[in-house]
This record gives sequence, structure tokens and C-alpha cells, in this order.
Amino acid sequence: FTVREIPALPFATVGGRRVVVPYTNFYVVNGGVIVPVCGHAADDDVIALIAEWFPNREVVGLDVGEVLAYGGGGIHCITQQVPAVRR
Repeated sequence: FTVREIPALPFATVGGRRVVVPYTNFYVVNGGVIVPVCGHAADDDVIALIAEWFPNREVVGLDVGEVLAYGGGGIHCITQQVPAVRR
């Protein structure tokens, strides 16, 4: 395996507090990957890097702004998988 570095994580100000926006808190969905972004200069580079890891999926950035960054949570932390039911 190969270890890859990601640029330093950006911060957002939420409720007067500085919180990190965790790029690595991405979420893998059917056919895609959702990556938390916040308008930082490194957003596009990180999306391109994660796209290399998932070549057969569409990788998109979702501006988490104040919604997901509050308390430090990210996309992966606030989602729950719902498996398909076999019939």
C-alpha cells in the first residue's frame, strides 16, 4: 500500500469557535464519494487526490460551511448506511 499525505486541514468559524473541516471524513456512496469542503484553496487538490483513490466513482465536494463543521462532525460521522433488503 501507499501512504499519501493530504494538505493541512482547513478551519471554519462556527458559533465563534474555530473548528476543523475534516477532508478525511468523506463518505463513500453508491457510485460516488462525497468530500467535505469549505472554500479553502486546497479543496480542489484534495478532491483530485481522493478521486485517484476511487477511480470508478464520481467524487464531489460538498460545502459543509457551518452545518456539518459545528462540533467537528463531518459527512461520514452524520450519515448512516441503510443496507438493501434481500427478497
